[in-house]
Amino acid sequence: MFGEFSAPMAGARTMCASWRGRDPVHSWHYLKLCLLQTISRPLLFWMASLDIPSIDFSKRPDSKDVSVAMANLGFLFIKNADVPSQDLVRDMFTLSKEFFEGESLEEKEKVSVTVQNRGWIGNRQEALDTGGHPKGDLKEAFNLSKFTADGQPMQPLPPTLSKHVKTISAFMQSCHELSMRLLECFAQTLQLPNDYFTSRHVYDSQQSSILRLLYYPPSNISEDQRQGEIRAGAHSDYGSLTLLFQKSLGGLQLQLPNGKWLDAPVVDDAVLVNIGDLFDFWSGGRYPSTVHRVALPTGPEASQARYSIAYFLHPTDDVLLSRIPIKDDKEDQHARNSVYERFGVDADEKMTAREWLDRRLAPTYKSRKEE
Repeated sequence: MFGEFSAPMAGARTMCASWRGRDPVHSWHYLKLCLLQTISRPLLFWMASLDIPSIDFSKRPDSKDVSVAMANLGFLFIKNADVPSQDLVRDMFTLSKEFFEGESLEEKEKVSVTVQNRGWIGNRQEALDTGGHPKGDLKEAFNLSKFTADGQPMQPLPPTLSKHVKTISAFMQSCHELSMRLLECFAQTLQLPNDYFTSRHVYDSQQSSILRLLYYPPSNISEDQRQGEIRAGAHSDYGSLTLLFQKSLGGLQLQLPNGKWLDAPVVDDAVLVNIGDLFDFWSGGRYPSTVHRVALPTGPEASQARYSIAYFLHPTDDVLLSRIPIKDDKEDQHARNSVYERFGVDADEKMTAREWLDRRLAPTYKSRKEE
């Protein structure tokens, strides 16, 4: 009877042992991960989707509720946030569709992605999972850096986007504001000054936050051609936080500790937030980044295009990713070293936020041009 559970339980024991001494606020997260490992074979066999926590932001959320939810699988739905407004979100999806479906290839190529990670990325030009899907992702994207203090773009824009500068700038600033609310929650839970993280993510500073418009074209390909194809290969995000805005069409999948992929639901008018690798590393694994992907759709959805918009929050470029001074930190050195090992960073290495990003971006694009 217990043979089915023996391997997962061994993995769970190993995982649980590695989290001994952690602060009690996050104990539920580690317990749930252990349980997921233990019951993975009999239960997850029939599970098709994840129950991602959601928090109502119409009133000031409890910081511990946010913190514990994000310490689960690193994903959280935010409902009823006043920024960005739903009207602004709808306007962004409208202009995104106008660009991807209405702009000429000639104009898109004039603003191809640069070494600064700004501009248009064509179909298959990006490969987020070079090992599993070397042919590249079946998607287009457009990366926008922050605008100047007076709301002007800091990169060339194609005609279909240049006429929407005010909308894009307002949306980007709204995303940053919402991100700051989340960072304050994390700081409060870790007993740090409220501005510990926000002061290291200053919007008007030299920083590498990116607003990304995403377009996944219809995928009417035969079953025998689907092998090895993906809309967005398996990856974890590079920065601190990601805000994802989706429409009704799904496709996002999250990977559990046992390797199984589960569908992430689409919640109307909600923002899906996830932790990035930088914050996972910075927090010593307290807030985990989770591997995810966008799978090819089947059935009627295969003939439909998918749109999403992501805001990737990064710290100010020259912020040093030094150990967070957490009060009463009982974290053992073994756990800290495991985080360094997971991200391929030497324990004594000094690294800025920009150096972190450059290291992660290098293998992602097949070609990028100088600005």
